[in-house]
Amino acid sequence: MTSNPALDEEPPRTGRVWLRTDDPREPELVFSFPIDAELNAAVKRLPRRWFDWQRKHWRVPADPLAAKAVAELLARFPEIVPDPAVLVWMSDSDRWRAIVSVAALEGRGVFVLRTLSGDPPGDLPGEPSAEAEDRRLVPFSPEAAAELRGLEGADFDDLARACIRELARGHRPAPADLALEIDMDGEPQLALSTRWDPGPAQAFRRLPEARPVARHGRFFNRAAGWGVEVPADPALAHAVTDFIAEHPAVEVEESARAVLEELLVEHDRAAATVALSHAEDAELDGLQLGGELHPFQRAGVRYALERRRTFIADEQGLGKTVQALAALEADNAFPAAVVCPASMKLTWERESNKWLPGRSTAILEGRGGAWTPEAKAAEILVLNYDILEAHADELGRRGLKAFVLDESHYVKNPRARRTKVAVELAAGLPDGALRLALTGTPILNRADELIAQLRVLGRLHEFGSGARLTRRFRAAGSDDRLHWNLRARCYVRRTKQQVLPQLPAKRQETVPILLSNEHDYRLAEEDVIAWLQTLPLDLRTIDAKVAAALRAEQLVRLNQLRQLAANGKLPTALAWIADFLASGEPLVVFAEHITIQRALVERFPDAAHILGADSGRRRQEAVDAFQREDGPQLIVCSIKAASQGLTLTRASNVAFLELDWTPARHDQAEDRLHRIGQESAVTAWYLLAPNTIDETMVALLQRKRALIDAVTDGQVRDEEPMVAAVVRELRARPFRHLRVVA
Repeated sequence: MTSNPALDEEPPRTGRVWLRTDDPREPELVFSFPIDAELNAAVKRLPRRWFDWQRKHWRVPADPLAAKAVAELLARFPEIVPDPAVLVWMSDSDRWRAIVSVAALEGRGVFVLRTLSGDPPGDLPGEPSAEAEDRRLVPFSPEAAAELRGLEGADFDDLARACIRELARGHRPAPADLALEIDMDGEPQLALSTRWDPGPAQAFRRLPEARPVARHGRFFNRAAGWGVEVPADPALAHAVTDFIAEHPAVEVEESARAVLEELLVEHDRAAATVALSHAEDAELDGLQLGGELHPFQRAGVRYALERRRTFIADEQGLGKTVQALAALEADNAFPAAVVCPASMKLTWERESNKWLPGRSTAILEGRGGAWTPEAKAAEILVLNYDILEAHADELGRRGLKAFVLDESHYVKNPRARRTKVAVELAAGLPDGALRLALTGTPILNRADELIAQLRVLGRLHEFGSGARLTRRFRAAGSDDRLHWNLRARCYVRRTKQQVLPQLPAKRQETVPILLSNEHDYRLAEEDVIAWLQTLPLDLRTIDAKVAAALRAEQLVRLNQLRQLAANGKLPTALAWIADFLASGEPLVVFAEHITIQRALVERFPDAAHILGADSGRRRQEAVDAFQREDGPQLIVCSIKAASQGLTLTRASNVAFLELDWTPARHDQAEDRLHRIGQESAVTAWYLLAPNTIDETMVALLQRKRALIDAVTDGQVRDEEPMVAAVVRELRARPFRHLRVVA
């Protein structure tokens, strides 16, 4: 057959039809004729016709099934002259044509023979299909394969050809086969291809990360043109092995079997490490600390000691700092450097002094002049990421035996200078040194955020490279597999829900916060103390009206001191909240002063809020929005407006930026979370400035809480008001020469 090249010539007056074979697989009939409404309507009735507006021709797929309709049209309209190739096509379309594929019937393989055109021979093998008149089903057998192969006019797809070859060799065709393939990213995949039974593919599709993949070849059944593949990864090795055991008829190619055996060995070798990362307790013989670790914390310390270079990625509030300190002590890994956000430096100092009272700790401040004799002699050095580069050389000369990165996602950007410095410093540590990355969120968005952190830990090569890690875990469903691979090497993580039986129902944690206005605060505090010390010790000894006025003045001055402390804490507190929100956990924040509340809302504009100026309806809308699973991650609350009658159980963490004069109000605020519907332990974080009115108030609050907790029969009462107690405490402070802290 040949095609007529005159596609663009003017249509003849009599009209023509020719065969276009530019694409041999899909030849087309081209109709060209003068305007004729009746002929035009007849052509429109041909199957799958379409109009070529550029050339003003009708085009119809040259399907043998359309030959009869085309012949009728030409007989009806003799003015349409067919080319010789069209006549040959019409003549050839009369003979019997069929296609042959394969399928499953009641668990057995059969050939499916479908007549396309012409009258079928009378001696076709098999039985007619009950579902379609034009199909015959031929059970697999060597004889049937030979008979089908001898049929003239039968066209076989690749699956039918493969089954015929197997039967000719005396083999029973497998329902499906499992092969090792390399995907477009160069990563190995275990791919299942259906031969005649789609059942195994349906089961394989239920494996983790299974995805469809296009197959190359010729398939008459559209569904057969797709296979199913899963990553060739040790995390999935047992799932694939179980599938093979459940489908023994599936043919496993030798290359796939060899890779699967290697993956199983790797999986089983890592099983003990993975199990250790899930351990609920561990023995730490001879370890002396300033407190008692929870069982899960002991397990975390044991994992860190075993793996040496690892993430400790517990959920917020589960004591990653304490576990890191315990690991340092257990390993005698001193001197040690701790790099953390600036807002966490005082926390590290406080926790180090509490848990390792026999070790010396120094905080490095600023870029110059920080290396005092005390700092040079300290066993634990704490500094923030912003000044790491300035002190890297001196740290390198210190002979560090441990390097701790708190909130290690701060070094997720490989191009950031602090990341490069951290990598260089870690690379200079001796073999066997502890390298601990503490973070509740090692990955915020993508797997490649792990690359720089793994490089600091010296673990990246175990994933091949940064580029390969990205390729391996690019798919949205790869999180569980990545999680397993991390646990198999350098990752321990527990959530509050997992360790709930080991936790108290509600805990209070203090977060020390540096003042940004230290000098102003100290001057104001000195003035307040000096004024208080001029007053009578007991105001009840003077005139009632004068006493009332003095008490009012005391409250005003103390509130001014409280607000000055709150303003000084604000920059660091905002940074702490931002770091916390990076974990993805919901958070409730309480503040008292309007200026602090406004600063929070301005810094976090997407947060919900319940403030004094909000109407009752607005407050309920804020609660409803926050309680939704997809609601705002942060809600800012006034202590007075939101400490009663609300339910905020979506969060299990609450932070207080300021303290209230009424001790019970803090418990009421905490109980917005700790109430019916809460499924986790609640942690209350108190962001307080050391050596300020914050510290005075919290000490009194703790004493009053202890007293209230001791009441069992309703007889014990604490009569001293909170303001009076603070006044008493401040009056007792001696005058001192204040040192301005830069």
